[in-house]
Amino acid sequence: MLLSLTQIFSSRASLLLFLVSSLLLWKNVASTSTCAEKDATIQDSLEKLLTLTTFMSHFVSTETAKLFAEFNNQYAQGKRYNDRIPGTCHTALFDTPVNKEESLGKSPEALLTLVHNLLNSWTNALNDLVNEMSTMQGDPSPLISKARGIQAKFDELTTGINTILSMIGESDGETYLAWSGLPSLQSSNEDVRCFSFYTLIRCLLRDSRKVNTYLEVIKYKMVDQNIC
Repeated sequence: MLLSLTQIFSSRASLLLFLVSSLLLWKNVASTSTCAEKDATIQDSLEKLLTLTTFMSHFVSTETAKLFAEFNNQYAQGKRYNDRIPGTCHTALFDTPVNKEESLGKSPEALLTLVHNLLNSWTNALNDLVNEMSTMQGDPSPLISKARGIQAKFDELTTGINTILSMIGESDGETYLAWSGLPSLQSSNEDVRCFSFYTLIRCLLRDSRKVNTYLEVIKYKMVDQNIC
């Protein structure tokens, strides 16, 4: 049975403390092994981090699906947005595996780097989503609250992935695809603005599912199979 987030870590502060302590532990031990099999303590810490980030990515994907459904119910009813040509996601230029089977053909290091790049590419887009949603008609406050929660979890995921990359000796340099859709979220045309939010949240759902899939594969390879 999958443990709840509160069972794994009692608070966000304890999560961040664990991430920092794991990184410091790794930096204090010399090893050239990606799996850290030379040090059982570090390997255990790495496995816990992978378990936590995989769980968190599933939570984020679920919450994003709820946000998308709630936005549809409140703002997209009768507008047939599904019949329109969808806007291109700003992360579409990343060469990403399309499913779990294709992901299994990638190395854990390559998938971790891809997850890192996807998360970094959503920093500005999520900030604009949260800040601009208040301009929507009606009462968008429940949607804003959910979007803020998702944004916070993306930040925690990014911290976790950065720590894991450092632990396995991979670079965590800032690599991302720029988001340039703010003008469409600020359009004076209500329909344009609404469709832009719809497209952005749809892309967020797409990428949150990809991140979850990739982390599940990473965990399977590095923890279940001990392949690095």
